[in-house]
Amino acid sequence: MENFILILTSLSMFLAIAIGANDETFAPAIGSKRLSVNQAVLLGGIIVIIGASTLGFKVAKTVGSDLTDAEYTTLQILVILLSVGLLLILGSLKGLPLSTTHTMVGSTIAMSLILGKSDALKMDVIIKIVSSWIISPVLGFIGAFIIMKLVLRLKKAYIKGLDDVDRIEMMFANGLLVAVCITAFSRGANDVSNSVAPLIPLFQSIAGTEDSLFVRLPLILGGTFMAIGLIIIGRRVLVTLGNEIVELSPTTAVAVQVATALVTTTSASLGIPISGTHVLVSSFLGVAVANKSKINMRTVYKIAVSAIGTPFAAAATTFFVWHLALLII
Repeated sequence: MENFILILTSLSMFLAIAIGANDETFAPAIGSKRLSVNQAVLLGGIIVIIGASTLGFKVAKTVGSDLTDAEYTTLQILVILLSVGLLLILGSLKGLPLSTTHTMVGSTIAMSLILGKSDALKMDVIIKIVSSWIISPVLGFIGAFIIMKLVLRLKKAYIKGLDDVDRIEMMFANGLLVAVCITAFSRGANDVSNSVAPLIPLFQSIAGTEDSLFVRLPLILGGTFMAIGLIIIGRRVLVTLGNEIVELSPTTAVAVQVATALVTTTSASLGIPISGTHVLVSSFLGVAVANKSKINMRTVYKIAVSAIGTPFAAAATTFFVWHLALLII
């Protein structure tokens, strides 16, 4: 039993590192030069730990329970976690912002197909999720475009000289820092569930109650390892999103952050899993179009291709890891 707990916990922490490594929350703050990369990953790591440790328990749930009626064995859950972690780590090392949601969905569906349980898949839920992957970036683009236009009107109305420019940019820069910290806190609370979901019921059964600090241990560990992933590997994704799509100022960065927060918060309240990463990218584009800024289409194309290919890559990784596990066992 002890060996099983150790293996499951280790794999969950590996996934936590992978999720943290692909966390792009502080990209607007880096792109607007409000924070350096080192400052962003250190501050982000601390906030992620706090969010995961305090609110993570309320959002942790069983992996894939909404996608399929199939009941997975422990080995099958381990394969899903390992597959998702491997793909996210690979994307982070390449500087590609991959969606944890896309990866988890692709891996979970693949496992059902591998086991010959395609009839257990909830096609209505899958269609709903895939539709949200298309609609949410569009909403991010439109929202960012509208917000940026409002910001430009505000600047035109109140800026009379260079002193006003500096004052407004500083005001927006401070507001941006507050916004990304709040977003990072909520991301820590929500994303930790993707890595520690299988551990919560196990630790709860050992403790005999959900009120024990022992039951919260996976959340504390998960948040800590997410922070480690962000600090060690995550800077590559942050640099890609913050610097390689469009040039940002504090005002444009606020427009990106607000639009992203509105779409992701609304989706979460409706129980629709979307990719915050891809909403953020589309918000960058909306701001750039509204502000008539130059867009690095090469980076956008690379991210778009990875977004489309992520579920399929996750499925292929799951297929490979599953058959490798069968050979070893």
